[in-house]
Amino acid sequence: MQVTTISAFRAGIKQFYDNVLLTEEPLIITKGDNGAVLIPLKVYNAMQRRLEFLNNTGAVRDLTEAINQMRAGQLIEVTDIDAL
Repeated sequence: MQVTTISAFRAGIKQFYDNVLLTEEPLIITKGDNGAVLIPLKVYNAMQRRLEFLNNTGAVRDLTEAINQMRAGQLIEVTDIDAL
C-alpha cells in the first residue's frame, strides 16, 4: 500500500493512477489529518459484493451451515446437475 501527500498526488496523478490500476493496491492520499483512498474500480466492486453478502444474514447462515456439514462429512455426490 502506498501513501502520498495531496501535493505529490497532484504533481504525479497519472503515474499514481496507472500504478494503482497495475498493482491493484490502494493509494492513501493524505492532507493534514485527513485522507482519501484511491482503489481500482474492480477492487471497489468486489468489496461492495462482499459487503452485500455479509449483510445478508440468510446467506451467511446458509454458508456457515454448508461449511459445518462439509466438515462433518455430510456430502452428496452430484453426477447430473440438471437432476437437482
